[in-house]
Amino acid sequence: MTSKWMASVATIALLAPMGAARAQSADIPALQAQTEALKAQNIELEQRLSRLEAQQQVAPAQTPAAQTPASPTDFMGMVTKGPLSVVTDGGPICWQGVCIFGTVDAGLGWVSHGLPENGQNYEGESLINKWTKSPYFGIAQNGLSQTTLGIKGEHEFLPGWSGVFMASSGINPQSGQLANMPGTIISNNGLNRNSYSFSGDGGRGGQPFNDELYVGASSQTFGELTVGRHRPLSQELMLKYDPAGGGYNYSPIGYNGQLVQGLGATEDARWDDSLKYRVAYGPARFGAMYKFVDGSGGTNTATGNLCTAAGAPNVNCQGGSTLTTTQYYTPHNDAAQIDLGGSYGGFDIDGVLGYFHQATAILGGNSPLSMAQLAGADTFTSNTGKVTNSYGGNNANTLQAYTADNTAGAIGAKYTWEQWKFFAGWAHVISHNPVDNVGIGAPNDQGGYILSTVNNGFFAHARLLDTEWTGVKYAYDPKTDITLAYYHVGQNTYGNATQDATCSAKLQNARAAQCSGTLDAASLYVDYHFTKHFDVYGGLEVSNVEGGLSNGYNYYTNWAPSAGARFTF
Repeated sequence: MTSKWMASVATIALLAPMGAARAQSADIPALQAQTEALKAQNIELEQRLSRLEAQQQVAPAQTPAAQTPASPTDFMGMVTKGPLSVVTDGGPICWQGVCIFGTVDAGLGWVSHGLPENGQNYEGESLINKWTKSPYFGIAQNGLSQTTLGIKGEHEFLPGWSGVFMASSGINPQSGQLANMPGTIISNNGLNRNSYSFSGDGGRGGQPFNDELYVGASSQTFGELTVGRHRPLSQELMLKYDPAGGGYNYSPIGYNGQLVQGLGATEDARWDDSLKYRVAYGPARFGAMYKFVDGSGGTNTATGNLCTAAGAPNVNCQGGSTLTTTQYYTPHNDAAQIDLGGSYGGFDIDGVLGYFHQATAILGGNSPLSMAQLAGADTFTSNTGKVTNSYGGNNANTLQAYTADNTAGAIGAKYTWEQWKFFAGWAHVISHNPVDNVGIGAPNDQGGYILSTVNNGFFAHARLLDTEWTGVKYAYDPKTDITLAYYHVGQNTYGNATQDATCSAKLQNARAAQCSGTLDAASLYVDYHFTKHFDVYGGLEVSNVEGGLSNGYNYYTNWAPSAGARFTF
């Protein structure tokens, strides 16, 4: 009514001077015609104002409900309502409480020592690699983020309680294949060393959902409990407190999963058959995880004859004797982690403790089977050091690995001050021979690959693996970040007398893997954000290995400049 009254006053104000002017000229008919026209305009103006007032009364009741998250645990945040509604303001694509999200990250890079790229590799070649040879220029995929496609959802089923789920997978943008680091080793099995393409071990083994796949319940008060395939708490710590955010091109602790993510074994950067619980209370937070025993413990037999070093000659045993007994093993690969952390002002800190029984890792980090192994020669080493060989097995699509019982911890911290963020962290891993042997024929943790050669006696003494890192991120302006980071890895000498004797060898690659050694890396890169969804980056990482960590390497230093673009939705 206020708007209508104001419109009437405005009309009268206009009519008054005009009426006076017309009266003076005695043009009464013209004045009457103009008055009727203004009355008609006034009626139309009142109708338009009425429509605007009605819209203003309806809109406030619709907009906030569509934009306000249902609860602090609502990780969708911007879910809209109605059929085919789409979030366009920086959020994922959502419909009826379910969101599709993803990232595509690819670029170009040069490395001073590299190999032809492998379509199953998701990490690029920035970190120094065992088999690398000559300089290589080509695609540098997933420089800052793993290319990912996923779907997640949250739906309230009781007041304050929601059902949640997540299903996501890593994809290689250079080939379109699923992320599958063990598969890079399989593709090199039986080849001559000079014919290798890039290979490495990793926490994604080509599964349809090789990142995460879980379902559970979330409460505003009691936290969130989920079951399925998860990222461990140690990986979450790395992603939060690594100055490079785990970017493969610029972060060794993002690139090499055994250092922090898997706390001793890179394949343990994802946990199948696991429970995960997270809760926050004020500035404090707590997390716990448990992995149930799964898979098969395998056996020390293959499909051929079993042999030992002594006894009557046997053509299949190359001078050994055929064993008449078969030993089977039961899996004991359970694991657990806890996390305790908090935030105060600009300071954040988290600490993780955990263990993993029967952790497996590829021998040499990325060693394919030799021609003899591919043809059926297996080696089983018990946790007491006894070696048993077998021949005649079918070793296609199999791997060789060592096993360990790992106990570990990590701590990370960061401090935010104006446009600066300072980071620091430390991880400590203690590895022993497993109390319970893993046998030949046991599946690898990632991708279900079978182990045809297993070493349960890799550690004559406990290996102590320490990783320290620090760095700073500077927001040059609202769209530009500059990151500088440094990483150091060191291990002790943990071999037997024969292995220890090689630790003083003059040639680096003649030293046993069990000798003390170091890995150092430094990186610097710039990230420019055109929008919330699209950014470009470029920088350099330099890495160097020494001592036992350089065992079998062709070269010890790698220079790796790279640049790329990332689109996130």
